[in-house]
Amino acid sequence: MNKKFRLILLLVGIGIFTYLVIDFGVENIIVNLHKTGWYFIPVITIWAFVYLFNSFAWKLIIGNNNNIPFHKIISITISGFALNYITPSIAVGGEPYRIAELKNLIGTSRAVSVTLLYTMIHILSSFLFWMIIILLALASLALSPITKIILISVLLLFSIVVYLIIMRHKKGIVNSLLNVTLKIPFVKKLTAPLSSKVTSIQKVDYYITELYLNRRRKFYQALSWEILARIIGSLENLFILKAIGIDITFPEALYISAVSTFIINLFFFMPMELGSREGGLALVLGTIKISSALGIYVGLVNRIRELFWILIGLILIALSGKKLNKELLKEIEYEKSNSV
Repeated sequence: MNKKFRLILLLVGIGIFTYLVIDFGVENIIVNLHKTGWYFIPVITIWAFVYLFNSFAWKLIIGNNNNIPFHKIISITISGFALNYITPSIAVGGEPYRIAELKNLIGTSRAVSVTLLYTMIHILSSFLFWMIIILLALASLALSPITKIILISVLLLFSIVVYLIIMRHKKGIVNSLLNVTLKIPFVKKLTAPLSSKVTSIQKVDYYITELYLNRRRKFYQALSWEILARIIGSLENLFILKAIGIDITFPEALYISAVSTFIINLFFFMPMELGSREGGLALVLGTIKISSALGIYVGLVNRIRELFWILIGLILIALSGKKLNKELLKEIEYEKSNSV
């Protein structure tokens, strides 16, 4: 993505964000944030459980035959998501970090495969979560006929996507993706050098397919942890709205989370999710007869929670770096002492 296009997207996002702020009113935002008060504690704490469940899923994917302590997996998980939040335009900063942290412990091919696998299961859990919430919304929420038709259409589309993702778990993804890119005129120049590394690519694809074909129970357990993490994360919206006196049910909180996150993912190219988050929240709140203007308030509380966990993630990265430096210094001292 070139700088000019990224700047245009950034300006569009700022424009949408500014419009929503003006529409809701700066004073109203300050008042509502003040009303949130102690509700910030459960909102932030909820995400400790979300990251814990994400870590359970990744631990299952990595497998038991490794020397990685669970607290290390939690640390990498939180830090990886923190880097994704702060990566402009496309949230990809966390994946290279995960690979870099794991490659010295389990090897590069294995580190790449378990990172890709986690990303694939994370994406798959998103679609399954959205499908579950659509079914729940159709069964329990008072929705307009147009909204129901849209949701049923989306449900059918998601079913196809889920099928295609599962097929990739059966057949691998890296080699297939490489073959596709080699047919694209401008992209093949970048990916052509990789075609010589057939053994490494086959090894990565083997690890990806191995989970679904040979450890299917672990696959579904990891997927279940990811879906549970999304369900728990939906409580955030319930607490945020209750803080300002709006009573919503848990199914409504799930519905808000599902639709708003779908819209955010649909506009993944928006830098820092500017406009897409608040716009998505405004849209979904309107469909369940809650003031759309509150989308800006909910979005701001979401961002405050994100900032907290970004800070935690960056601190963990800094601490991990210090630990690596200490280990390196010990190795250097050991080599010096042996050479004397």
